[in-house]
Amino acid sequence: MAEYEEQTASSKLSSFIEKNRKNIITVFVILVCLLAGYIVFAALNNKAKEKNLQALDEITYELTSKSSDLEDSEVEARIATAIEKAAPIAKKGGIAGARANMLCAELTFKQEKYDEAAAYWKAAASKSKKTYLAPIAYFNLAVCYENIGNNDLAVENYKLAANDESFVMRTHAMFSYGRVLETKGDFSAAAEVYTELNDKFAGNSWANLAKTRLISLQNEGKIE
Repeated sequence: MAEYEEQTASSKLSSFIEKNRKNIITVFVILVCLLAGYIVFAALNNKAKEKNLQALDEITYELTSKSSDLEDSEVEARIATAIEKAAPIAKKGGIAGARANMLCAELTFKQEKYDEAAAYWKAAASKSKKTYLAPIAYFNLAVCYENIGNNDLAVENYKLAANDESFVMRTHAMFSYGRVLETKGDFSAAAEVYTELNDKFAGNSWANLAKTRLISLQNEGKIE
């Protein structure tokens, strides 16, 4: 019986394929074309990424090569040229776009154009989510906001950097997070951050500073 049912099912499948051969072939061809298109797109995308990263390396080299003896005006000219060349890449997505924004952010920060630097760091963070670049962007974005005087956004971004366990400057970010909370007058929240920093990273230089701040806040009667 089982053998008969198997033969019947096989016959039905053969009959179905025979009746719908053209449709099946058409679907197969479409799938092959889609796969081929994806492979070509991935290859082109990877090639474009490599080209953009290479361009950024060249921009950085032109910016820094034999720069030790340059006059201030010459340095400023190089910075302006680097930003101009990196700007089109900064509009792109992915790692190349993130790196281009980071380069422009560093250069505009050097020029003390903190609003522009913040915009570049914000774009870099958006383009580098879930990568090691994201907490770097958040941290530097917070620094820009501090310089602008926007402590609310500084706190928000220091917190994002401090919460990333992979961030190599996590203890620095945690201390800065607590420090700006202090500046805002939120002493209890600052104390919580300092305590966490001291508990998790006892002996670290930033943890030691946090411990000092806790003692100061207690002595000043700002926390219990």
